[in-house]
Amino acid sequence: MLTLEPVRKTFDSENDFPFFIAYKDTKTPNRELPDHLHDWYEIVYVYQGKGTFFIDQNLFQAEQGDIITIPGNTIHRVIPTAENLITSTAIFFSPVLLQRSVFWDSYSYLRLFEEGKGRKNYRHRLEPKNRAQLELYIDQLWEEEKEKRIDQRQMLALLLQQILLFLNRNCLKSEHVGHHNAGPVWINQVLDYIELNLENELELNNLAKIAAVSPAHFSRVFKELIGMNVTEYITTKRIIMAKNLLQEQKENIALIAEQCGFNSMPHFYRTFKRLTSVTPAAYRSSFAK
Repeated sequence: MLTLEPVRKTFDSENDFPFFIAYKDTKTPNRELPDHLHDWYEIVYVYQGKGTFFIDQNLFQAEQGDIITIPGNTIHRVIPTAENLITSTAIFFSPVLLQRSVFWDSYSYLRLFEEGKGRKNYRHRLEPKNRAQLELYIDQLWEEEKEKRIDQRQMLALLLQQILLFLNRNCLKSEHVGHHNAGPVWINQVLDYIELNLENELELNNLAKIAAVSPAHFSRVFKELIGMNVTEYITTKRIIMAKNLLQEQKENIALIAEQCGFNSMPHFYRTFKRLTSVTPAAYRSSFAK
């Protein structure tokens, strides 16, 4: 039986034009990346199909007409429904493309991402007439991406800003779309527990006890839903926490490693570089420029 290996999406933080669009792509279970993490922001628009999204501790169903906003540095995954595969466009970009103007200094093109992250709400809906308008904007973005004109980058940045402005106007004012949690209740309880205890020792047996299931059942269901085993998930969450602290705080790196649950500095350095391709010191320096 042929097994197709998923292609890991990698986005270079040093890319001189940090933008990518995957246009009207149909996701299948054997093509979907199991543990998807990058620093770029992502907009997903679902044309048809259904699937389960996992974004930052949240498991929820998405379907035709949904818009999914995924902040950078966030674990996420989509599990397509085999009998009703998702066709979507995904737009990836770095916030450096959203340069502030002196005329609207306080305006944030990322407001929908920021408010969604604060409310743990990554799924949004538009009225049918607005969906048609968004699809037109996406088509324009794709056509511009294919043309390769001299002034292409300027137009792509403007079209991206237009889409973000459109979503801010029409999603923020719309009725809140709640998440209908997918998966068993215990998975959400365990994800919350892990989030609150990253600095502490987290063992499979104790997590299974919290979930009131056997360790074997816990491991199987966790891997099926989250796309990585519990050890990989905890490690990735700790590195995300470390990245945030390296940006926000001036404490020495050893203290940050300890705050994130790493008891060994060599292990922290190896793990950080494996997941980010840079050392903690280099990562911090990139934000000090």
